[in-house]
Amino acid sequence: MTLLRLLIFPILWVLAILQQKEAFAILIGIAGLTDVLDGFLARKFKQASKFGMWFDSRVDDLIIVSAPFWLWILIPQFVISNIVVIGVLFALYLISVIIGLIKYHKIAQYHIYSIKIASVLLYVFIVHALLFEPNIPLFYVTVIVTTVTLL
Repeated sequence: MTLLRLLIFPILWVLAILQQKEAFAILIGIAGLTDVLDGFLARKFKQASKFGMWFDSRVDDLIIVSAPFWLWILIPQFVISNIVVIGVLFALYLISVIIGLIKYHKIAQYHIYSIKIASVLLYVFIVHALLFEPNIPLFYVTVIVTTVTLL
């Protein structure tokens, strides 16, 4: 499932650049679903591995780093209106990566429930924002949960 998410990743960039909001929303929704299910299924069927955890984290990183840029391309007015909040959140993410690099000498893999919740909220927000319109309360709940997780 992580490999599927990795294969979806460049397609998401193409869809964003081509302004294909609905197709992007469906594909990012599939990416979110596979993100939620892959670890659960790996543990359930005793297929969990260190490589799988590492691979999942790296693909998650690609999507997390790309998400603000995808939103900027697809719903620029929303990003412009919330640029400070999005910028602070992105900076916190980068700081957490840097701290992990300093502390562990590699990009850390944090597999905790709050990250899973923040990821689900992010996927739900993006899909809703693209299919309908940005839901501001959902955006701020996502920001709060993600901020607490990163801190």
